[in-house]
Amino acid sequence: MTIDEILDEIENMLVDSTRVPFTNKLVIEEDDLIRLLDELREVMPQEIKDAAKIVSERQRILEEAQKEAQNIVDQAKVYGTKLTDENIISKQAQEQANEIVLQARKAARDLQNDAITYADDVFTHLENNLKKALEVVQQGHNNLQQNKQNQ
Repeated sequence: MTIDEILDEIENMLVDSTRVPFTNKLVIEEDDLIRLLDELREVMPQEIKDAAKIVSERQRILEEAQKEAQNIVDQAKVYGTKLTDENIISKQAQEQANEIVLQARKAARDLQNDAITYADDVFTHLENNLKKALEVVQQGHNNLQQNKQNQ
């Protein structure tokens, strides 16, 4: 069950629960609420693990892009060295090598920016889910506290 499904079920439990006459208090099945909270606790660590995997994947992509950029730079240097026999060819090789380096750096920056954007989106989604879950739990807790005080 996903976090959203658990939160929906808690919300439905609150909406469908019996009201205490002449109060704004609700009667909630404690076992059902505890079961849902336990499920929420089980699901949230998985969401956090997923976020950690995304961060790890982002790091792997960045490292791969840096290796690829370095390989391209190395290839450009080798290519430039082979063409140093003649002055014109040497200049062309240098220009091509510089262009390749610029393209590699741009590609690495683009990959890094994409990875950061993706990780930011995932963290925003996770943060929103966790906020919703916390709000539902706090609301349930407050309702239980109010119910306890009124008894």
